Amino acid sequence: MKIMGLPIARRKMMANSLVAIQFGMLLALAILAINSIKNSNHPYLPFEIVLIASGGIVILSAAKTLNLSLRISPIPRPNSAFVISGIYRRVRHPMYLGVILIGFGLAGFSDSLFAWILELILVVNLNIKANFEDALLDELHPQSWHYREHTSKIIPCLSRSCRTDCRLPN
Repeated sequence: MKIMGLPIARRKMMANSLVAIQFGMLLALAILAINSIKNSNHPYLPFEIVLIASGGIVILSAAKTLNLSLRISPIPRPNSAFVISGIYRRVRHPMYLGVILIGFGLAGFSDSLFAWILELILVVNLNIKANFEDALLDELHPQSWHYREHTSKIIPCLSRSCRTDCRLPN
Protein backbone atom coordinates (compact mmCIF):
# COMPACT_ATOMS: atom_id res chain seq x y z
CA MET A 1 0.00 0.00 0.00
CA LYS A 2 1.61 3.23 -1.13
CA ILE A 3 1.07 6.04 1.40
CA MET A 4 3.80 8.51 0.47
CA GLY A 5 2.23 11.71 -0.80
CA LEU A 6 -1.19 10.96 0.68
CA PRO A 7 -2.30 14.17 2.42
CA ILE A 8 -2.54 14.08 6.22
CA ALA A 9 -6.27 14.85 6.14
CA ARG A 10 -6.85 11.87 3.82
CA ARG A 11 -4.76 9.60 6.07
CA LYS A 12 -6.81 10.65 9.09
CA MET A 13 -10.07 10.12 7.22
CA MET A 14 -8.98 6.63 6.16
CA ALA A 15 -7.79 5.78 9.68
CA ASN A 16 -11.03 7.02 11.23
CA SER A 17 -13.11 5.06 8.71
CA LEU A 18 -11.22 1.83 9.40
CA VAL A 19 -11.59 2.29 13.17
CA ALA A 20 -15.32 3.10 12.82
CA ILE A 21 -15.92 -0.03 10.73
CA GLN A 22 -13.97 -2.13 13.25
CA PHE A 23 -15.95 -0.93 16.24
CA GLY A 24 -19.23 -1.00 14.30
CA MET A 25 -18.72 -4.67 13.41
CA LEU A 26 -17.76 -5.54 16.99
CA LEU A 27 -20.78 -3.71 18.38
CA ALA A 28 -23.12 -5.42 15.91
CA LEU A 29 -21.61 -8.82 16.77
CA ALA A 30 -22.02 -8.11 20.50
CA ILE A 31 -25.66 -7.10 20.00
CA LEU A 32 -26.34 -10.27 18.01
CA ALA A 33 -24.66 -12.36 20.71
CA ILE A 34 -26.68 -10.69 23.48
CA ASN A 35 -29.88 -11.28 21.50
CA SER A 36 -29.05 -14.97 21.19
CA ILE A 37 -28.67 -15.49 24.96
CA LYS A 38 -32.30 -16.56 25.19
CA ASN A 39 -31.46 -19.47 22.88
CA SER A 40 -30.66 -22.25 25.33
CA ASN A 41 -28.85 -24.32 22.72
CA HIS A 42 -25.22 -23.23 22.63
CA PRO A 43 -23.27 -26.46 22.01
CA TYR A 44 -19.95 -24.66 21.42
CA LEU A 45 -20.20 -22.29 24.38
CA PRO A 46 -16.91 -23.40 26.02
CA PHE A 47 -15.04 -22.90 22.74
CA GLU A 48 -16.65 -19.48 22.19
CA ILE A 49 -15.71 -18.42 25.73
CA VAL A 50 -12.11 -19.55 25.12
CA LEU A 51 -11.99 -17.53 21.87
CA ILE A 52 -13.29 -14.37 23.55
CA ALA A 53 -11.00 -14.78 26.58
CA SER A 54 -7.98 -15.53 24.38
CA GLY A 55 -8.71 -12.43 22.31
CA GLY A 56 -8.87 -10.34 25.48
CA ILE A 57 -5.58 -11.78 26.75
CA VAL A 58 -3.85 -11.09 23.41
CA ILE A 59 -5.12 -7.49 23.42
CA LEU A 60 -3.99 -6.92 27.02
CA SER A 61 -0.57 -8.41 26.29
CA ALA A 62 -0.14 -6.19 23.25
CA ALA A 63 -1.33 -3.11 25.15
CA LYS A 64 1.15 -3.81 27.95
CA THR A 65 4.00 -4.19 25.45
CA LEU A 66 3.08 -1.03 23.51
CA ASN A 67 2.68 1.05 26.67
CA LEU A 68 2.94 4.73 25.60
CA SER A 69 2.83 3.89 21.89
CA LEU A 70 -0.70 2.48 22.23
CA ARG A 71 -3.47 4.09 20.20
CA ILE A 72 -6.65 2.99 18.47
CA SER A 73 -5.78 4.73 15.22
CA PRO A 74 -3.48 2.90 12.79
CA ILE A 75 -1.52 6.16 12.48
CA PRO A 76 1.52 5.74 14.77
CA ARG A 77 2.51 8.42 17.25
CA PRO A 78 5.18 10.61 15.59
CA ASN A 79 7.95 9.91 18.13
CA SER A 80 6.89 6.43 19.18
CA ALA A 81 9.37 3.62 19.58
CA PHE A 82 9.41 0.76 17.08
CA VAL A 83 8.19 -2.14 19.22
CA ILE A 84 9.33 -5.68 18.37
CA SER A 85 9.39 -7.25 21.83
CA GLY A 86 6.87 -9.29 23.77
CA ILE A 87 4.00 -10.59 21.66
CA TYR A 88 5.26 -8.40 18.81
CA ARG A 89 8.14 -10.88 18.33
CA ARG A 90 5.60 -13.32 16.86
CA VAL A 91 2.97 -11.14 15.21
CA ARG A 92 3.01 -7.55 13.89
CA HIS A 93 -0.62 -6.77 14.71
CA PRO A 94 -1.62 -8.74 17.82
CA MET A 95 -4.39 -6.28 18.68
CA TYR A 96 -6.10 -7.18 15.42
CA LEU A 97 -5.63 -10.87 16.17
CA GLY A 98 -7.33 -10.32 19.54
CA VAL A 99 -10.24 -8.49 17.94
CA ILE A 100 -10.65 -11.26 15.35
CA LEU A 101 -10.69 -13.92 18.08
CA ILE A 102 -13.33 -12.00 20.03
CA GLY A 103 -15.34 -11.57 16.83
CA PHE A 104 -15.20 -15.31 16.11
CA GLY A 105 -16.41 -16.06 19.63
CA LEU A 106 -19.30 -13.59 19.32
CA ALA A 107 -20.25 -14.80 15.83
CA GLY A 108 -20.17 -18.40 16.99
CA PHE A 109 -22.37 -17.58 19.96
CA SER A 110 -24.80 -15.72 17.71
CA ASP A 111 -24.81 -18.63 15.28
CA SER A 112 -26.35 -16.69 12.41
CA LEU A 113 -25.29 -16.15 8.83
CA PHE A 114 -25.48 -12.39 9.38
CA ALA A 115 -23.02 -12.64 12.30
CA TRP A 116 -20.56 -14.59 10.16
CA ILE A 117 -20.85 -12.00 7.38
CA LEU A 118 -20.08 -9.27 9.94
CA GLU A 119 -17.07 -11.26 11.14
CA LEU A 120 -15.84 -11.59 7.55
CA ILE A 121 -16.18 -7.83 7.07
CA LEU A 122 -14.27 -7.33 10.34
CA VAL A 123 -11.42 -9.61 9.19
CA VAL A 124 -11.15 -7.87 5.80
CA ASN A 125 -11.25 -4.44 7.48
CA LEU A 126 -8.49 -5.40 9.93
CA ASN A 127 -6.35 -6.74 7.09
CA ILE A 128 -6.70 -3.42 5.24
CA LYS A 129 -6.00 -1.55 8.49
CA ALA A 130 -2.85 -3.68 9.07
CA ASN A 131 -1.58 -2.94 5.54
CA PHE A 132 -2.26 0.78 6.06
CA GLU A 133 -0.43 0.75 9.40
CA ASP A 134 2.52 -1.18 7.91
CA ALA A 135 2.87 1.46 5.18
CA LEU A 136 2.80 4.24 7.76
CA LEU A 137 5.37 2.43 9.92
CA ASP A 138 7.64 2.13 6.87
CA GLU A 139 7.67 5.91 6.60
CA LEU A 140 8.37 6.42 10.30
CA HIS A 141 10.78 3.52 10.90
CA PRO A 142 12.90 2.53 7.87
CA GLN A 143 13.90 -0.78 9.53
CA SER A 144 10.28 -1.98 9.63
CA TRP A 145 10.57 -3.69 6.23
CA HIS A 146 12.97 -6.25 7.74
CA TYR A 147 10.64 -6.90 10.68
CA ARG A 148 7.71 -7.24 8.27
CA GLU A 149 9.62 -9.84 6.23
CA HIS A 150 10.24 -12.03 9.28
CA THR A 151 7.08 -11.59 11.35
CA SER A 152 3.52 -12.66 10.54
CA LYS A 153 0.97 -9.92 9.99
CA ILE A 154 -1.95 -11.15 12.10
CA ILE A 155 -1.74 -14.92 12.58
CA PRO A 156 1.48 -16.04 14.30
CA CYS A 157 3.95 -18.39 12.63
CA LEU A 158 2.84 -18.40 9.03
CA SER A 159 5.42 -19.42 6.46
CA ARG A 160 8.94 -18.26 7.34
CA SER A 161 7.75 -15.84 10.01
CA CYS A 162 8.61 -18.12 12.96
CA ARG A 163 12.31 -17.48 12.73
CA THR A 164 13.55 -16.46 16.16
CA ASP A 165 17.11 -15.69 15.00
CA CYS A 166 16.01 -12.67 12.99
CA ARG A 167 17.64 -9.45 14.12
CA LEU A 168 16.83 -5.99 12.84
CA PRO A 169 19.67 -4.37 10.93
CA ASN A 170 21.30 -1.38 12.61
